Amino acid sequence: MMKHAAFATALSLLTGALASAQTPAETFESGLAEYRRSHHIPSLSVVVLRDGEPDVEAYLGWSDDEGELPTTADTTYFIASVTKTVSGTTLFLADEAGEIDLDRPMADAEDWQGLCDWFPDSGIPLAGGEVEGVIMPDFSCAGQTLRQVVNMQANGEPGTDFWYNALVFARLGRWVDEVHERDFRSLVRAYVLDPLAMTDTMAGWHDIQNFHVLSHLAPPFFFDGERVVKQPFPDDDFRGAAGLYMTPMDLARFDRALDDGTLLTPGQRDALWTPPNNPDGSPSEYAHGWFLEDYQGERLIFHSGWQPEAYSAIYLKVPDRGLTLIAFANSESLWWHNRPDRSEIERSDLVQAFFAAYGIGETTP
Repeated sequence: MMKHAAFATALSLLTGALASAQTPAETFESGLAEYRRSHHIPSLSVVVLRDGEPDVEAYLGWSDDEGELPTTADTTYFIASVTKTVSGTTLFLADEAGEIDLDRPMADAEDWQGLCDWFPDSGIPLAGGEVEGVIMPDFSCAGQTLRQVVNMQANGEPGTDFWYNALVFARLGRWVDEVHERDFRSLVRAYVLDPLAMTDTMAGWHDIQNFHVLSHLAPPFFFDGERVVKQPFPDDDFRGAAGLYMTPMDLARFDRALDDGTLLTPGQRDALWTPPNNPDGSPSEYAHGWFLEDYQGERLIFHSGWQPEAYSAIYLKVPDRGLTLIAFANSESLWWHNRPDRSEIERSDLVQAFFAAYGIGETTP
């Protein structure tokens, strides 16, 4: 009920904003303070980029448990699975450079064999079971390649259908650590973080660079139905699926580099976001760490992040319009109970507010 009420609240706020604001940025930004309040988010940072430049920068709330430290542009967050966009892009670039072979078998790593021994019979739904009302096919070690794992095609018959499996994707980091000369953190730094001067990003607790990121970290909270309760910090180190801590504007540096040719040629960028085919010949909804979706005539490229009862994040690109939405929260309230078999970012009420403000899905770009 809370999510439905929040959705209605967001849309009603947006309707009022549409009547008064003169620009899409003003329309969208005017409802964010009430959105944060109604969703019980202590610290919320939202950035909208238009052609690489900030159209909206909103830093709302407070980033400590006493409510004394206001959220600012320096506030950092654990971005959970949005990390996959950086991880997947890194592996794509390393494959293009000949340093990593995406078609190499996962079984080349002993860690993968260890996963094979316990995961299929673990009882974890991602190994085969119900996730958000959907029955995932069984996971079995059947010759998966690095490419199939990074494209989320590891469940069922490997290399066929898309099934979102964050636990298996997380094994990519361990695979690189074991079989490659450079560990995964070093690879990500070499291909993405250091070339882009992403100095407000840490790759996990054990990263030896950019310690100041933790001093600006908004601690996690959970709304228990009555109040927001401070939660333990995530204690996992950096891995393929999650582990980056950063500011929204550092992710904006990554976003600009994707679009302006700094990281990839136009042909490489097209290949990065070209998914494999499903068995019926239709394109998959995931490629190289990115969700892909066609929504009412609009091309959407995105990822969400969810650390249960702690953090959530949204990173959405609408490339034909030159628009990007970045939203970080120190609660799980940006999460919308994503299904494991579909790319449906329109189910997010914040994204719906963004769409309405900017006319996405309503008019021709």
